Amino acid sequence: WLTTTQEKIVNSIHGSVVCQVDKKTSVITISVKDKDPLVAALMADSVRSHLQVAITEYRTKKAKVDLDYMQKIYNEARSQYDKSRQLYASYADANQDVILQSFKMKQDDLENDMQLKYNIYTQVVEQLQLAKAKVQERTPAFTIVQSATVPIKACSRSRTSVIVIFMMFGFVLRSLILMLKNKKQLIN
Repeated sequence: WLTTTQEKIVNSIHGSVVCQVDKKTSVITISVKDKDPLVAALMADSVRSHLQVAITEYRTKKAKVDLDYMQKIYNEARSQYDKSRQLYASYADANQDVILQSFKMKQDDLENDMQLKYNIYTQVVEQLQLAKAKVQERTPAFTIVQSATVPIKACSRSRTSVIVIFMMFGFVLRSLILMLKNKKQLIN
C-alpha cells in the first residue's frame, strides 16, 4: 500500500537501478544513475546489501527449516534419553542387592530401553550436525570486487546544456515554421 508520493519515488528509482548477472562467473554488477553522484553511490551500496540478504535468505531457507526441525527432534530425543537414564539409575539403585529374576528382568528392560534411547539420541546428534553443515554449505559467500564509487563527472549532460540545446532546437524549428508560412513573400 504505497502512497502516491512513495509510488513516484519507487518509479524514479526503478529506472535508475540496473543489475546484470554474469552466468559464467556469477558476478552481479549493480549500476545506479542519479543526478547526485553521492546518492547514486549510496543507493548502489544499499541495493548490494539488500540483494545480499535476499540471496542468502533464498538459498538457505529450506536448510534452515530442516535445521529447526532437527533441533526440535534433538531436544525430544535428549529429553527422552535423560528420562530413561534417570529411571534406570533410580531402579538400579533401589534394587541393587535383589536376587529375584523379575527385578533383574525389569532392570534389563530399563537398560535396553535406555540403550535404545541413547542410540536414537546419537543418530539425531549426527543428523543435527549434518543439518548445521548444510546451512553453512548453502550460505553463499559474497566478495565485493569493487565497491560503489562516487563518480567525478556526471554520466549525462548537465541540466543547463540540455536547456540550451532545446532552446537552440526550438529557435531553429520556429524559424523553419515561419519560413514555410511566409514562403510566398520570400520567393517574391
